[in-house]
Amino acid sequence: MESSKHNLIEIFQTEDGSKSLLRKDIGESYHSHFGALTETNTIYIDYGFRYFCCLDNKEQVNVLEIGFGTGLNAIATLKNSNQRKIFYQTIELYPIAQSIAENLSYGEQLSLKEEFNLIHKCNWEEVVEITPDFKIKKCEADACSYDLPKDFFDVVYFDAFSPEKDSDLWSEDMFSKVYDSLKKRGVLTTYCCKGEIKRRMKKVGFSIAKLPGPKGKREILRAEKK
Repeated sequence: MESSKHNLIEIFQTEDGSKSLLRKDIGESYHSHFGALTETNTIYIDYGFRYFCCLDNKEQVNVLEIGFGTGLNAIATLKNSNQRKIFYQTIELYPIAQSIAENLSYGEQLSLKEEFNLIHKCNWEEVVEITPDFKIKKCEADACSYDLPKDFFDVVYFDAFSPEKDSDLWSEDMFSKVYDSLKKRGVLTTYCCKGEIKRRMKKVGFSIAKLPGPKGKREILRAEKK
């Protein structure tokens, strides 16, 4: 059963030289074909993590990722931590196999091979120290029913599959739960900029900004808890 599930995943190379995955059963990729690393760096690192760090020069930043996927967002955050202490929590219902993760080569590409492998190998449901400044807690769960702490996170990477493929994760209830989990001045970024998604975010209290997206994506969304 496990091997057949992994047979539904195909590795492909994107335009910027980084690799990504295709879920053949739902016909959706984990990243843009125009560039996995470019997408991560633009939407989540530049518009999310770095933006927050410019707003608040705090020593520790708590990051929540909805949809762990390939682990690219996590290792890119470690790469760009700039001596800040990071607590990184991620929620993923369908973790990929270790063998698939190793073939993505993100660790080599970012010169963090050991750290990337450890991020994937470390136990789920435990807080694990990857480096003295980066701790991660991976949770194998449905984010819709997972209890998030209140007023805890500074940055949220909302990187679930599209609303057409995973509608429950893009519901008003889900955004309300994420909003409550953010501290004041907290920031959420996502690749999805659909009108209905923006309306749901605004309804729960977020302040919304549309930003230029990476190649292949005209606009992306940043939401803030003012």
